[in-house]
Amino acid sequence: MASLLKTVILDLRKMNHLIIFTLVIAIHFSFNEACNTPNVVEIHNQLAPGKLLKHHCRGSINEQDKGVQYLKVNQNFTIVFSDVSNRRERTVWTCMLNHGDKMEFHFNLQVYRAAATERCNQYRSWTAKPDGIWFRRDRNKPSGHVRNWMR
Repeated sequence: MASLLKTVILDLRKMNHLIIFTLVIAIHFSFNEACNTPNVVEIHNQLAPGKLLKHHCRGSINEQDKGVQYLKVNQNFTIVFSDVSNRRERTVWTCMLNHGDKMEFHFNLQVYRAAATERCNQYRSWTAKPDGIWFRRDRNKPSGHVRNWMR
């Protein structure tokens, strides 16, 4: 009887180890799932009426180039993408913004830079206004002034 009890206790211990191992594997794979919600960068033109915002945005992964484009007042431009983060490269988006009669006001912005690990559902909003460039990360909060125009 004692040997049967010993065998049952040993089997229960092995079963506990198996359960713990299975839980660790399940947690590992759930944290390393691919992102289902892409990241978003928005460029907004809130300059004076009749003023165009010229922008040229480029992504670092696969040399993505959105080309030179123009936004009228109150128009938006949106970039939707997923992060790439590994030891050799990570997602970076830059945009050259220009405005003025001769496009003399400008600023080259790094509008997004990935973290060391992939992130999902990141939001970056850049707004061109007469007094400079405004920024926000949270859709529910107002933008704040971050840069003056260079001339």
